[in-house]
Amino acid sequence: MNETKPNQDTPQVPNLLFSSLLQAQTHLANPKKDTKGYGYKYAQLDQIIEIVKPVLAQYGLGIIQSPHGPIVDGCLTLKTIIFHESGEHLIEQFAIPLKEGTNVTQDYGSALTYARRYHLLSLFNLAAEDDDGAGSKQKAPQKNKPSSDAKKNPVRDPKLVDAADERLADLQINDWAEANKFIPHRTTEAGLKKFLALTDDELFAKVEEWRKAAA
Repeated sequence: MNETKPNQDTPQVPNLLFSSLLQAQTHLANPKKDTKGYGYKYAQLDQIIEIVKPVLAQYGLGIIQSPHGPIVDGCLTLKTIIFHESGEHLIEQFAIPLKEGTNVTQDYGSALTYARRYHLLSLFNLAAEDDDGAGSKQKAPQKNKPSSDAKKNPVRDPKLVDAADERLADLQINDWAEANKFIPHRTTEAGLKKFLALTDDELFAKVEEWRKAAA
């Protein structure tokens, strides 16, 4: 859900928010994966905020993030507002399932932090990158080297890639996919079909099994 509202004092300029966002995005840098956890590396929320807020402020923009409404069907909903000094604003909502554990408060806080982190990355079209250390540079040449399976079974249908990307986002299991090196645009057609054929319950079972093993 989103909406934009211009300031009533300046109705002749209804697109200040988007023009400012366009300028700000050209100066936003991708955060680095500087933290290890759950068997993979990721960029922490404070690092993402440190990157985003100063650049937005330069163009009269700000952000507000807060949980919205009650927990529905086991999901926490996060509301993110991007606002412009003119009064225009953009509202987006992000729902994430809450983990069922023994510490309800801790699980709620973890889910909220996770949602805020991924929502900011998504809204500003950012992607966490590996640190530019020696280890990263040594592995870099292998990234574009297709596997033998990929050579035999190249992806031929872009719709499968889009469907896999959309499902990962809808189920909020990008961390599981990243840790298991399931990257839709680098996966074979057979692999994508196998992933899309799984039910949500089967996928969540795999994710839960991975989280328990990584804990």
